[in-house]
Amino acid sequence: MKKTLVLFALLLTSFYGLSQEDVESTSKKNEISSNLFDLVIAGSFNINYERYFEKNQSLFIGTTFFDTYAYYDSGYLKDSNAFSLKVAYIIYFSKKKDHAGFFFYPQAKIRTGTVTVDDYYYYDYVIDTNVAQEFSYDVDGFSLGFGIGHKWVFNDTFTLGINGEIARNLGSFDDDYLDNVEPRFGINFGIRF
Repeated sequence: MKKTLVLFALLLTSFYGLSQEDVESTSKKNEISSNLFDLVIAGSFNINYERYFEKNQSLFIGTTFFDTYAYYDSGYLKDSNAFSLKVAYIIYFSKKKDHAGFFFYPQAKIRTGTVTVDDYYYYDYVIDTNVAQEFSYDVDGFSLGFGIGHKWVFNDTFTLGINGEIARNLGSFDDDYLDNVEPRFGINFGIRF
């Protein structure tokens, strides 16, 4: 009976040790994601990288191609060559979830480029058709802000997050067309590795 208990204890401790090694070896420290909301609403494509740190904190770096300023002209976009780089430090508030749940982040963003929109249409009676009047504006600048959100993790691999952020432009625009405060939203889909 004692031999059986000792054998059972050894098997249990070895199994426990193996399962602990599995947890440590499969813990993921990186995530790549994309904001699907921006892709659908503004036509912007972004790639985000998040590096996980201890104590439910992480460093976030995101690049956005064909960027826009907020969503002012999302229905009238004709062309955008704007590019932005965003850096954020994310703090997750959950004590039970690993880099998931409710989070807060301060952020800094730099953007450069030009956005062209169809400003308005008018009917030209001479050529008997509608004509679009284009308008272009610079979105060059630097901004600081913060955001909040929530992230869910599925199978310790896939992530789905929602977030909202607000930032103040610290540069000067050539035009009175844009506000200095830029709201953004996100529905992010990601993969941890």
